[in-house]
Amino acid sequence: MGFQHLKENVALFRAELTREPFLNCRVLGFACIRGWVYLMFMGAAASSITWTGAPIPPLFYLLSTASLFATLLASALAGRAFLSLMGHPAARSAGPLLTSLGTLLLANAAGQGAFPLACGLIGAIVTGIGSGIIDLGYGELYRNEPPSRTVIEIPLAFFLAALTFALIAILPPVAGCLMSAALPLVSGWILFVTQHAWSRKRIPAVQPIAFNLGAFAWRIGLCACLIGIADGMVRAAFITSNQLSMNAFLQWPLGAAALVTMAIVYASAFLSTQRGTRTIYKAAIFVMAFFFMLLPVFTQAQNVESTMALAGYGTFNVLIWMLLAEISYNYRLSSTAVFGIGWGMVTLGVLLGAFAGAIVEQFAPFAPQQMSLIALIATTAILFSFFFVFKESDLIELTEDTSDGEGEAPGGEAPEAAKRPPKPRFHDRCVEVATQFELSPKETEVMILFAKGRSATRIQEELFISKGTVSTHLRHIYQKMDVHSKQELLDIIEGIDRP
Repeated sequence: MGFQHLKENVALFRAELTREPFLNCRVLGFACIRGWVYLMFMGAAASSITWTGAPIPPLFYLLSTASLFATLLASALAGRAFLSLMGHPAARSAGPLLTSLGTLLLANAAGQGAFPLACGLIGAIVTGIGSGIIDLGYGELYRNEPPSRTVIEIPLAFFLAALTFALIAILPPVAGCLMSAALPLVSGWILFVTQHAWSRKRIPAVQPIAFNLGAFAWRIGLCACLIGIADGMVRAAFITSNQLSMNAFLQWPLGAAALVTMAIVYASAFLSTQRGTRTIYKAAIFVMAFFFMLLPVFTQAQNVESTMALAGYGTFNVLIWMLLAEISYNYRLSSTAVFGIGWGMVTLGVLLGAFAGAIVEQFAPFAPQQMSLIALIATTAILFSFFFVFKESDLIELTEDTSDGEGEAPGGEAPEAAKRPPKPRFHDRCVEVATQFELSPKETEVMILFAKGRSATRIQEELFISKGTVSTHLRHIYQKMDVHSKQELLDIIEGIDRP
């Protein structure tokens, strides 16, 4: 059975490579903005984005992160207004332009006086706003790509970003600053000019449906914040106890960690009998827990330990992006809401991790008992976070909780004051369609599960029927509904007229 799943996964991988190259514009564009994020938000950006190479005050780093969080959260809460704004080319171009301009302003932020302070404050705010727009744009792109595609592209993009970070970090300060400022422009050009994100030229694969934004934020927020705090504590303890500079901790170990992340993700995707992110999440948790528990032991093998530390958290970041893309694609949810809340909570976790790390540093130098206590707290936090990772049943509940007409709209806004009749639940709409096309009770069950994103294997397990029976039911459903693809089936459920 395991070998058969491996063959199926390899065949799916080959089919994706046949459909589109492994390395394409979308991957390169996403790698550029992730590389800029490493340079800006990982703490080693001081040597690359200031003209002199002097460190940027931590205040500006924290302010930029807070600005990013506010931008992502605001876009999710005002989803329709945000999408309407992004429908204008000038608004879309503001993302890369603000990010690039803010990077150049931050290049002047090192030093004393009113001018560096003003440049730092303005640069921090506009980089957060601009990078948030770009992040949401790539969320929209990957919302329309199947999970089998994102599992290939996202780890590769993060690896290329790590290489970009390492290469720019060794450049002279002026050259590094100019290259850093160019990355958002390249990423934005690919995102909005070649890939047409939010443009009328790019038609979404499916229209989003409403879901419970508050429950989604609580679940993914707690998970991301626990991971962020644990990582911030352990990273601060490790760097302080080994007297490492942030640049030495990150520059080359970051690339090695990205390779480990690719190995974890690809191995999990190939070997897992169930497609999805939970298997990969287990692997990431194992890597992080292993590193955290060894914190009191490793004091000499700095590159090995740095790689392990970055691999766990790096895999978590890759996983979260894949998870958000998978949720948006499979459950037809708004990318603005899903990525705005999801990636926003990851950003909040980074902020809390920075504060936790600052607190931990106050206790240096660390006694062995203190190192053991930090390791225990961090390991407990990440293991506890596993209970909050989404299961399929959780996601289905999110799409049904807001169906009484009082919930939140796809973009995160409240509906217009109950003037319109409540939209039927997705489940009820499926039953309505099944009745219209005279599907049998069992065919109706299969159709509902299939429309909600379950694979044939999962349908087989949930309904206790053979895989051949699932295929037969699906064939009959397609014949009765006169459709030839899942997209056409979803269009009928959505009420979209087909030409």
